[in-house]
Amino acid sequence: MELKFVIGMLIVGIGFALMIPTDEPLEGNDNATKGYVSSPIKNLHREPTSARSYARSMVSDKEYKALEELIMLESSWNPKAQNKRSTAYGLGQFVDKTWDLVGIEKSADYRIQLIAAQKYVMMRYGSWVKALEHHKQYGWY
Repeated sequence: MELKFVIGMLIVGIGFALMIPTDEPLEGNDNATKGYVSSPIKNLHREPTSARSYARSMVSDKEYKALEELIMLESSWNPKAQNKRSTAYGLGQFVDKTWDLVGIEKSADYRIQLIAAQKYVMMRYGSWVKALEHHKQYGWY
């Protein structure tokens, strides 16, 4: 029960942090003016039973394909993956500074790791597709 509360609090915090300014009309409203669009997180009320299903519940299908490929490249979907030459850890292979940047404590819990990765990717790239493009070009994200 306590873990659900902590994750819920993280999700609420990320929801506010991931409001992305846009000059485009809001999708689905031709009369909309400039404003903010929220991150592509969706369906957070479900309780998926694996890292992949949890990730799939967080983003659109297009974003999931990029997320899935990037996580596979980084950790092969192992939430306890540890780089032997650095502090890089978990699904997204965050170094300690990245955990600090997103404001989430390092954790072995795949849900917390995916929430942190979502926050980082949205802050830095705006989408998983763009993060994957960067990774393919430079070998890191």
